[in-house]
Amino acid sequence: MDQKKYFLIGIGGAGMSAIALVLKGMGNQVIGSDIKKSRYTAILENEGITVLTGHKSSNLGDSDVVVYSAAIPADNPEMVEAKKRNLCLLGRSDILAQILNSKKGIAISGTHGKTTTTSMTSLLLRGLGVDPTIIIGGELNELGSNARVGLSEYVVAEACESDGSFLKYKPFISLVTNIEDDHMDYYKDYSNLKKSFMQFISNTQQHGFVIINGDEVSLEQNTLQKILRYGFDPENDLCAQDIRFADFGSTYLLAVKGNDDRKLKVRLNVPGLHNVKNSLAALSVCHCLDMDLKKAAGLMQFFTGVKRRFEKKGERKGAFIFDDYAHHPSEVKATLEAAVLEKKNRVVAVFQPHRYSRLSNLLGTFGQCFTESDLLIITDVYGAGEQPLPGVNGKAIIDEIIEEGFEKKLIYIPKLDDVTRYLDTNIKEGDMVLLMGAGDITRVTEELLKRE
Repeated sequence: MDQKKYFLIGIGGAGMSAIALVLKGMGNQVIGSDIKKSRYTAILENEGITVLTGHKSSNLGDSDVVVYSAAIPADNPEMVEAKKRNLCLLGRSDILAQILNSKKGIAISGTHGKTTTTSMTSLLLRGLGVDPTIIIGGELNELGSNARVGLSEYVVAEACESDGSFLKYKPFISLVTNIEDDHMDYYKDYSNLKKSFMQFISNTQQHGFVIINGDEVSLEQNTLQKILRYGFDPENDLCAQDIRFADFGSTYLLAVKGNDDRKLKVRLNVPGLHNVKNSLAALSVCHCLDMDLKKAAGLMQFFTGVKRRFEKKGERKGAFIFDDYAHHPSEVKATLEAAVLEKKNRVVAVFQPHRYSRLSNLLGTFGQCFTESDLLIITDVYGAGEQPLPGVNGKAIIDEIIEEGFEKKLIYIPKLDDVTRYLDTNIKEGDMVLLMGAGDITRVTEELLKRE
């Protein structure tokens, strides 16, 4: 890619800030704007990237290329000015495609597990002496950031399926963690979603690799690429055996098909069965690249997690406060199942639904995913720019759960400030408090821990 001056609209988002860091690391001039400052904008400014607060046409200056996030509306003044001046105008996915397709791209997709799997893969490759470029949708603890520019031919990137833009990528390795109902505002039905993932797989370079969760993803076509399957079923190419949980982590034996005499011990310092699967996916990438699997297995213990993925934020009144990004029913269920393995007293779950369309499409499934909680608080919906839908609110989840026969304590508290006050009054020593959602629920965590 030729060196240019890039202007990024919405630069403070998780995905856009990662692109900004990589573009800057590749020697380009980078500037951008966002509505407000954030943790990500602080990281950017620390790297010498100017972040302007607010959107106005004069911000563009003498930029050559304008990049926008999917959340930016067409009437944004910087978008309007870019079109008026006939500047090169690209979506975030267009830039990611240019970066990913120009090297040996490792694109990690799936309904959930993308960020953690991408982060684990990045850690392993770096530990094995590879220096990949990394583009993640979350902040990797080991990096203190969500992106970096590497010197090798490899790029490890999270490939989001939400709007179909991942079909622009032509990776050397395509990885699919799972395929479940989500983003139906775009796909309309599961059949279209599945077709999109199959197209993503077929876009893999001819002599590359396809890695799938063999327990959950089935291929309905022959491919020209080598296919590797991972999971708990012993028929998979990589399989986890003798899984044991303790101290917010786990151990298991890694079995590789065709090598029955050799099982490698893996230790994880992140909780839950879902993270065992995420680690299998990352180890599968190393196996495809013919890297030292024994060393890779040993490196897994150094993965300490991603921001807002079962992240312990502190303690309040003897209760342990955790922050988690879970917003799909399967993610919520996995987080609560991980929590119950470690609980000392109650599991107190606070869930903020994310998007009216998701709640409407998955309401019945949401009614069944909270069974491991002892106390459940539901807030109102974080719309993420969507307009409300009639009858679709946090109370709808409460009604659905009651219909499912939930017998534990269940409370509807629409406003986050009221949630903070309720928790501060009612949590007990030894409680594990999980604040879950992809919206601004993390505000409760911050306010709770700041209280005198």
